[in-house]
Amino acid sequence: MPETDHVMPFQSQPLISVILPVFNSEENLHAAVESILGQTQADFELIAIDDGSTDASAAILESFRRNDRRVFVQRHLQNLGVTAALNTGLALAHGKYIARMDADDISLPERFEKQVAFLEKHPEIDILGSAVKLIDERGRNIGALSAPLEDLAIRWKGLFTAAFLHPTVMLRHSVLIEHNIHYRTSRDQAQDFDFFTQLLQFARGANLSEPLFLYRIHSSSVTSHYSRNNLSRKSMLIFENLQRCYPNLAISHDQVLLVSGALLGRPSVPWKRAEAAKIYLRLWQAFSAGCTPDPAFFRLQTNVAMIAAKLALYPPFQPGWRKALRSVSEIEPKWPIAFSRKFPEMVSTKIHSWLIRQNRK
Repeated sequence: MPETDHVMPFQSQPLISVILPVFNSEENLHAAVESILGQTQADFELIAIDDGSTDASAAILESFRRNDRRVFVQRHLQNLGVTAALNTGLALAHGKYIARMDADDISLPERFEKQVAFLEKHPEIDILGSAVKLIDERGRNIGALSAPLEDLAIRWKGLFTAAFLHPTVMLRHSVLIEHNIHYRTSRDQAQDFDFFTQLLQFARGANLSEPLFLYRIHSSSVTSHYSRNNLSRKSMLIFENLQRCYPNLAISHDQVLLVSGALLGRPSVPWKRAEAAKIYLRLWQAFSAGCTPDPAFFRLQTNVAMIAAKLALYPPFQPGWRKALRSVSEIEPKWPIAFSRKFPEMVSTKIHSWLIRQNRK
């Protein structure tokens, strides 16, 4: 464990260990901690890791610790980064379940109660997230964000990006212990994606459709998320994971980068989205070869066709778009019907995303 001070003894085994990394978060930290302490499921320990903060964060955490025996504070003597902070929290956790929390977000009161109820009812599920409501720096509602609900869809999306909204997650501690899973410091730029990739080798996942979390969007975090350098680093992790999962699949890192950028709306070559659609469908063929045809599979297949068609059709009449659409039709002949129904929603989402970005300028 990194050099720390203020190590607190644990007196009992709680149902949930909540891991909260903190670094210079004084502006929103009080509301974040209050949202945990106000949970209707009260059997938890809150492990706050102060990662060398230089603002009032340490004093805020100490105030909570003095007034609530469920709060434990661990301090890094210098800033080591969020990955190291998360691993410190995992090393100290004693709960049956591990829950994540970030210092500028808010957990709605019934989050833990509903997540525990689901996990107790579904022992086959090891990691559970939820949808979120989006808020801006001032706490104003600016939309919502969902994640794939079923394990199959989670595994498919998990090939390209994190299939869970990281701070919403609750998971079984036993899976981490059994398989020695932790956050890898070599994956600092995408530690959540890497962590979930490790987990999904041994665990099944789900997301609740109900928003149980207020997720704060900062203009700086949006810029960082979509930066070209960050996308390139993440695409290398995706490439390595695809090589592990499908060693016989002939695909290059440049092709993975093209698909990753297109899926995020930031293609490295904007007029190669039709090519990205064809590569995306090749990956689907490799993925689907090991799937059992069932309702979940067919729902996912329709969604894959819709995304591939969207890539092939925008911008319009780009090179190769007809061939790409023929490939879409081979996996889902009825995609035009579904696409025409979905198109107004796609346009609305695009406009909404643009308005959010304009609001940040």
